[in-house]
Amino acid sequence: MASGSFAAPPETTAWTRLMVNRNWLGFWFMVPTMIFLVFFLAWPLILGMWMSMTDMRIGRGGSFIGLENYQYLLDDSDFLNATAFTLAYTAVASVVKFAVGLYLAILLNNHMPFKAFIRAIVLIPFIVPTVLSAVAFWWIFDTQFSIFTWLLQKWGFLDKGQYINWLGDPFLAQCSVIFANIWRGIPFIAITLLAGLQTVSPSLYEAATLDGASGWQRFRFVTYPLLTPIIAVVMTFSVLFTFTDFQLIWAMTRGGPVNATQLMATLSYQRGILGGRLGEGAAIATAMVPFLLAAIMVSWFGLQRRKWQQGESND
Repeated sequence: MASGSFAAPPETTAWTRLMVNRNWLGFWFMVPTMIFLVFFLAWPLILGMWMSMTDMRIGRGGSFIGLENYQYLLDDSDFLNATAFTLAYTAVASVVKFAVGLYLAILLNNHMPFKAFIRAIVLIPFIVPTVLSAVAFWWIFDTQFSIFTWLLQKWGFLDKGQYINWLGDPFLAQCSVIFANIWRGIPFIAITLLAGLQTVSPSLYEAATLDGASGWQRFRFVTYPLLTPIIAVVMTFSVLFTFTDFQLIWAMTRGGPVNATQLMATLSYQRGILGGRLGEGAAIATAMVPFLLAAIMVSWFGLQRRKWQQGESND
């Protein structure tokens, strides 16, 4: 052996070989998922973006027209109104769901009687099928048999025989579908945040209490920083689910009245499938992508807080 040379112990060589094999093993396990993502997610997305640049219709092949569909949509009042309502619908519903869900999570994290039963009750809106929920809310907000109208009559706010057209008035219909979405989305946020709260060590709260921290200070400086990564993920999924909420809107109002509750997802279906203009429908669907990417980027930056939690640098 030459002077100064070093021979790696056999154990080190075997360990390196084992690690390399594990890396390749992990890669081969990922291949089926990669194939699934490419053929069932990436390829349809690319095909839809291509279709949005054609004048394709159902039963007839289209020719390439560039950005004409997008230029037409910029002058389409229905599309602009649907985009505005989609953003408002997503913002209002997501904020309220987060506030109520966080409150329920903190409440259920404390010692209280029948806690397991209450947790099961909270989950009911999430496990009920979306269409069934929509039908139930359609009945609740029905003009003749609305529970809310009946309560207002009983409490004296409305005269007997006087009704409120909840789903016939544009503004009330928008409020109704937002309320239904909030009801369905609260359990997901509450249960997920509750799981995150249960990972926070009680000793941190005890130390903060001994230092004289109030309830708000314990939440501000202990609970919130440790929940930040979970909040980022939860809010991202909440925004994505709300932004693309097709089933609830279509089953309750079909975008009416006078397109007041039309989301970009329902308008895309209406124009592309029911109207037969596949190119225009694909353009509306593609226009949703930048908003969804923005939500994902917010989550990605929020997840960087994990480095701070692990004592690493954010550089």
